[in-house]
Amino acid sequence: MTDAYSFDGSRTTLGARTAVAIAAVATAVLGVSAGYALQTALGIVGGLAFGVAARDVSEDALRSRVRGSTLLVVASVFVVLALALQKRTFTDALLVATVPAAVGVTTVSALVDPDEVVGPVFAALSRSFVATLVGTFVAAALYANVVGSAIGGSWGVFAVLLGVTPMVGFVALQFEFLLVGVLATKAGRAAAELDPERSASDVDAMGVRDVPTSVWLLLGVQVLLVALPGGAALFDFVLALAGPVGVIAAVVLSSVYLHGALLVLAAVLATLPIAAFVRRSVVSVLGNRPPKSLAFATGGVALSTVVVVVTSIPGFEALVRWLAGEESVVTGVVDAYGVGPSVLAGVSGVLVVVGGCLFFYVAAFGLPFVPEHASGFVFGGASLFVAGVAGAFAGAPAPAVFVAMAASLAVWDVGEYSVTLGTELGRAASTQTIEAVHVLATLAVGALAVVVASLATHFFVPLMTGVSEGRALTALGLLSVALVAFACLARTGSTDA
Repeated sequence: MTDAYSFDGSRTTLGARTAVAIAAVATAVLGVSAGYALQTALGIVGGLAFGVAARDVSEDALRSRVRGSTLLVVASVFVVLALALQKRTFTDALLVATVPAAVGVTTVSALVDPDEVVGPVFAALSRSFVATLVGTFVAAALYANVVGSAIGGSWGVFAVLLGVTPMVGFVALQFEFLLVGVLATKAGRAAAELDPERSASDVDAMGVRDVPTSVWLLLGVQVLLVALPGGAALFDFVLALAGPVGVIAAVVLSSVYLHGALLVLAAVLATLPIAAFVRRSVVSVLGNRPPKSLAFATGGVALSTVVVVVTSIPGFEALVRWLAGEESVVTGVVDAYGVGPSVLAGVSGVLVVVGGCLFFYVAAFGLPFVPEHASGFVFGGASLFVAGVAGAFAGAPAPAVFVAMAASLAVWDVGEYSVTLGTELGRAASTQTIEAVHVLATLAVGALAVVVASLATHFFVPLMTGVSEGRALTALGLLSVALVAFACLARTGSTDA
């Protein structure tokens, strides 16, 4: 057997690209005719980006995985934008959502075997989801100014307590010295842990449990005395007996500058232990292959960083409100949650939905009418069928709906034929002529079906105005079920019985 006939499982170029083109054109006609041109364009671009991303993340090169992870998040951003724009009803939203689904699944099937990319795509989705979820919390904290408000409020309360009695400053000073001592030893061990030439086990570090219990009991008694009314009277009396020295001691103990300097020193010392903790956490999450896992998470990390930085620019949210309009849903969401948290939360939600779709894809793989070698094109066609049904309820013209229905069968047929030829003949075989004949025949049959259905709708529907909507919908549903049943029997039926 030569290399030209190596049964390599590839798909032929012409048929695969034709299936993608059919899906893109059909969804474009359906979405534009329903009044959602921009949303449809964003969905098609997102679907194409998802297909390329799935191919890249399944490759072995780290550069390809980084590019695929980035494209995966970019595709999610396009889908979020398409879904965020104004829509009238739920069926309209379903129509817009099925556009990237149909184009994306078909593109994946045209580029690579979908069964080989499920694992890498799911890994990239999960890693990027963790990154965007963390970015969502960070952006929300920055939008609400949680850190600044907490630090400012705590410092204000602490400054007020320092002015009540010098004993508060005395107790706080002991806690601060203890905190600085513990963090100093922790920083030394963290520096050794971050340095590849040193061993962290050789550096002793004092923890909270290493502090003697008697010290904690003494501090607890002092805190209790400060909290009780009149508990600090004895301490104030001792300072008064010391005369000028006691006055100076009271001023020093109540000085916000002294306590502020010690707290700043503690914050500086805490940076190294925090960095070491983050490093250990990342390694534990990413597993024993950090380069591969980090490559999968590149898209989520990059998007979170860009969104946090851009939304921190003064006036950016006002620009978004102006572009979206004062009465739009986007403006309401931005006012309630902020641009950064909304974008990152939306992308995180899309990543979860795509992961769920992958799970259902794997679960539905064993259905009898799903061909093993062309399952991706089957689901692409099914998504187009759903889009056509949603377009019918969304107010799309009847010919556009018929185009989507015919395209769903064409994608299935052309895609499966492409995979069959690629599997049996190999990549080096010249199949353009036979593919072109098959594609043209399929498109001709689909075009004829669309024309006949459109003419029948144009001439016969006015004569059927007396039929109720419920009966018409029931007849349409039964007809769809009958078509699917006949297609299934035509494929799986046998002449033996």
